[in-house]
Amino acid sequence: LVALIGSCREAFGLVYEYLPNGSLEDRLACANDTPPLTWQVRTRIIYEMCSALTFLHSNKPHPVVHGDLKPANILLDANLVSKLGDFGICRLLTQSGTSTAATTLYRTTTPRGTFAYMDPEFLSSGELTPRSDVYSLGIIILQLLTGRRPQKIAEVVEDAVEKGELHTVLDPSAGAWPFVQANQLAHLGLRCAEMSRRRRPDLAREVWTVVEPLMKAASLTARRPTFAASSALPDEASTPSYFVKSFFCHGW
Repeated sequence: LVALIGSCREAFGLVYEYLPNGSLEDRLACANDTPPLTWQVRTRIIYEMCSALTFLHSNKPHPVVHGDLKPANILLDANLVSKLGDFGICRLLTQSGTSTAATTLYRTTTPRGTFAYMDPEFLSSGELTPRSDVYSLGIIILQLLTGRRPQKIAEVVEDAVEKGELHTVLDPSAGAWPFVQANQLAHLGLRCAEMSRRRRPDLAREVWTVVEPLMKAASLTARRPTFAASSALPDEASTPSYFVKSFFCHGW
């Protein structure tokens, strides 16, 4: 998670750590002529987001659901390590009188978030659960695989998988995806992005068991990041970068 450094009363703002490589949204678009993310880095980002969401969803006594997971809210540090930010609409989930612990939820009559990444059941019922974040993660997994926009991305990937043509929709700028790895992530992304909440996998028990070994395999062939920011990493004795560089101020 993005570290909160402090607050600024004069600006009515919150001060967060500085993350020099910007958002995942910008990196997928190669904004400012930055090089594309390799498939190894993309695999690690999936692993890191799974880890972050599992941490939030296992919060005691009430799970925390982010509610607006999307590439614009995933930020990258100098080593391209991803961190989840923008908790402006996150919710503590409480158990309703008719629900069980497995269906702990938050109800609202005015669902908020980014449409392309929003759980369809949240949109229709106003019920937000941890598996609403799982849906958003599924769309992001498919985006990292294909480099495509989120609209109807599940339909495109599902069609390619069914025809045995997954290779035709993989993002070539990420490098040569190992087919077994790409195939596993495609199936995982499609499961997470199921329209029905009940059919989505559990993060801790099912998604994690897939992404952890994939991340370890990818790390064996990973290269050092080539972004300019990575060449200016502070040594171990230096002041953390978020104390000495410009900060992001999020208005209250």
